[in-house]
Amino acid sequence: MKTYTKFLSLALVSGIGAGVSLGKGPSGNAEAIRKLDAEWSTAAQSKDIEKVVSFYADDASALPFNAPIANGRDQIRQLWSQLMSTPGFSLSFGPTRIEVARSGELAYDIGTFELKLNDAQGHPSTTPGKYVVVWKKQPNGAWKAIADIFNTDK
Repeated sequence: MKTYTKFLSLALVSGIGAGVSLGKGPSGNAEAIRKLDAEWSTAAQSKDIEKVVSFYADDASALPFNAPIANGRDQIRQLWSQLMSTPGFSLSFGPTRIEVARSGELAYDIGTFELKLNDAQGHPSTTPGKYVVVWKKQPNGAWKAIADIFNTDK
């Protein structure tokens, strides 16, 4: 909880929560991120590991539940590969809130997910959860995830 509080404090100090951006405008950037989230969820659902990893910046970090931080695309690829290889894997997610910084360079989205895996007896099990993704606009104008934090509700 302390880490989460520090993260949100840092995000607010950085101005991420301003909800206004330059360039395409706040709704344009938010809609671009909403579209990326949909594409990312589809890639995860189809177990397209390379497409999933492509949403991350080269120096991104993923902070999964019950596992250490994965830093950089190679470790993030390993994380997703292990998760996707779990029997019964199915994942869908989507944002419930997207905020874009006034500068138009950073954004975050908060959302929910539904993870399906087989339990120890091989029976399908569904686990709900939530996430926060911090996005950074790259020099080429593309949005990439720089921090991906997710945990289960159970």
